[in-house]
Amino acid sequence: MAYQVRNIIIGAAALYISSKDSTDPTWSGGPALPTNPAAGSSFTTSLDASAEFRHAGFTTEGLEVSYEPDYGDVEVDQLLDSAKLFKQSMRVMVNTTLAEAALENLLVAWGQQSSTLTSGASDTTLGIAAGALGDEPVERALVAVGPGPKTAGGAKRERIYHARRVLSVESSAHSVRRSEATVFPVAFRLLPDPNFAGQEYGVIKDRTIGTA
Repeated sequence: MAYQVRNIIIGAAALYISSKDSTDPTWSGGPALPTNPAAGSSFTTSLDASAEFRHAGFTTEGLEVSYEPDYGDVEVDQLLDSAKLFKQSMRVMVNTTLAEAALENLLVAWGQQSSTLTSGASDTTLGIAAGALGDEPVERALVAVGPGPKTAGGAKRERIYHARRVLSVESSAHSVRRSEATVFPVAFRLLPDPNFAGQEYGVIKDRTIGTA
């Protein structure tokens, strides 16, 4: 491939979390992506108008996507090395830090059920739930919209990440300090959906939104 400066992308992504979680009776592997907005408009326009997704607000340290295959090997005497590799496990992660310290974001970072967050006339309360032995982690869906490489003709594009099943299953610590903002680091583990062959974890797509 020839050198293409247009393929270098820089910039942050807008993060959206599904409004419902897997404890909702209507949950079926996460909501589908909304339809594309009018030509020239960002995909965030459709997500903002969708009742299925909620904007997570500002983030810090960007968005990190890790793809972690684990291969086993078969060693043979004659080669003094592995003659064959085979995939034995798989792990995909999305890491970010939520910079808006709203209880809605803490709920997601802690992986709690939506029902643990209640709103009254004058207050909002997040219960620190203990759960019960054998509880399954709460699943949500995630969409991130960031900059993408330009087309050969110079048209601008955006890159859309859609993960159908994400779970926050790692520890998350935040601080309340005099000279630092309170932020919520979160590591999402993706789970595959067998109903989408070749796209089990989700999709990443580049979409043209306008001209340079």
